[in-house]
Amino acid sequence: MEKSSASHFLILLRDSNCQFRAIYTLDGQSEELHRLCGVGPRVVSSSAVEAIYKYSSDRKQFNTLPSHTLSMSVDAFTIPAHLWHTKKHGTPKK
Repeated sequence: MEKSSASHFLILLRDSNCQFRAIYTLDGQSEELHRLCGVGPRVVSSSAVEAIYKYSSDRKQFNTLPSHTLSMSVDAFTIPAHLWHTKKHGTPKK
């Protein structure tokens, strides 16, 4: 994160249980999220974001925001389950 020129970072959560998976930055020109570290897709389009969250420091929890627009007020997001399933490369059949 220190090497990144980004000023705002977003957390990828596995699902509504808010399990941390990765840190992303938002590319303002392409509207894509790029993974800096962690586990998850290398690039996520803003249209693939399922839910967005704001962290409440007084309650120490993430709260769902009713919008689907990414902005500087967003702290975390989730993606649909099908984006978590990667194709496994098996051994080629003879």
